[in-house]
This record gives sequence, C-alpha cells and structure tokens, in this order.
Amino acid sequence: MSHALHHLARAATISLVLLLAACGQKLEGVYTDPVGLSKYEFAPGGKVYFSLMGTRTEMKYEIDGKNVKIYNEMGNQVFTLLEDGSLQGPMNIKLTKLPKP
Repeated sequence: MSHALHHLARAATISLVLLLAACGQKLEGVYTDPVGLSKYEFAPGGKVYFSLMGTRTEMKYEIDGKNVKIYNEMGNQVFTLLEDGSLQGPMNIKLTKLPKP
C-alpha cells in the first residue's frame, strides 16, 4: 500500500511542477517566415516586436496552452505553438526561431 501511495505522491508532484511551468510559459528570440520577410521578436514582459519591410511595431502577446495570442490595434492574431518550437500562423505561415547570433 505504501508503495502505491509513494507513486501517487510522485505523480502529483510531477503534475504540479508541469502545471507551474506551463503557467510561466514564454517565448524569447526572433521568429521569421521562410522568406525572411516578416520577423517577430518575443521579449520579456509579454512584448513582441513585429517587423515588416522596415516598419517595426510593438505588440503584446500571451500564451494560452498551445495558442500564442498577439494583440494589436489592427486585429488580433492567434498562432499555434508546434512541437518543434515553431509557430503556425494565419494563412498557414510557419515561423521558425532564428539561432542566437
């Protein structure tokens, strides 16, 4: 009986750690489309900087499960966080993270 209780306590601890880690999810770094036309730079504090053709715009983002919600005045966007760490966006555009310089 104590062996089963030990496994149950261990599973509960692991679940709690995973839950707390999910609550603190964040993105960092620069993500770009395959052509390099647009860039999303995720920064601390829920900020994301979107660059397109020389124009840079600051927006806010939050992560809700596998959804990355980007809020801006022109309309909100929802990206899907994929297993490989890339983002799948509107019109099926896939953004991949650039390596750190």
